[in-house]
Amino acid sequence: MSGEGGHIELAIALSTTRHKDGVAILKVFTREHGIIGCLVREGTKGARRAKHLHAPLSMLHLLGLRTLKGDLHRFDRADRPLPQQRTLLEVPRSAVAMFLAEVVLRTVESDAPHPGLFDALWRTAEALETEDSFTRLHLAFLVEAVHVQGLQPDAPVVAPPGMGRFNLASAEWESGPPIGDDFLSPSDATAFLRIQGTEIATVRSQSIPSDVRNRLVLHHVHYLQLHLSSPKALRSWDVLRTVLAE
Repeated sequence: MSGEGGHIELAIALSTTRHKDGVAILKVFTREHGIIGCLVREGTKGARRAKHLHAPLSMLHLLGLRTLKGDLHRFDRADRPLPQQRTLLEVPRSAVAMFLAEVVLRTVESDAPHPGLFDALWRTAEALETEDSFTRLHLAFLVEAVHVQGLQPDAPVVAPPGMGRFNLASAEWESGPPIGDDFLSPSDATAFLRIQGTEIATVRSQSIPSDVRNRLVLHHVHYLQLHLSSPKALRSWDVLRTVLAE
């Protein structure tokens, strides 16, 4: 994709960490390169500050992206293809954005492209800004993430006789009690397996009790982390759960 100034890299902002005065490291999820770190100037005040441009889940067109040294990059300009005012200004939408950005940042290994996952997150960020109903978007993204990563379990939806738990690491039913985060009870596993392969539009629109939705979200995050990296706690989860419960 090209435009003024050359190649345009599609990117989604994930997090910003202060590097030194006026300079920060912006972690972005790019379609071509996966998660990379970019040096950016924050500015000092008013319109010069870039915090809104770099808010979690900001959809960006990066122009002039290039490698500096090591694993750091720089770009000449970042443009927004869609003003994300509702995502920035409405607390519940911002909480969803922060959660999804952290899920990707703490689940996907750096410098490895995941174009299907990127496309799913891009569509979710767009829906978060434009759709009136958004409280199930994070679950819909996680269901789609399992699908596009080729991780959809090939297991019976209902526990076979004698099987007392579902192992998220092996994606198989097992005998024994569901002890620990890696194992789901038969009822939780059935809900987890039944939603796999569901049309994303259906997941976004169907009515799911908040307690069931919350368990499904956590099970999907843990499942993806087990298969793509390693389990890590998410600091934004408690905020999102509280905000959406209001």
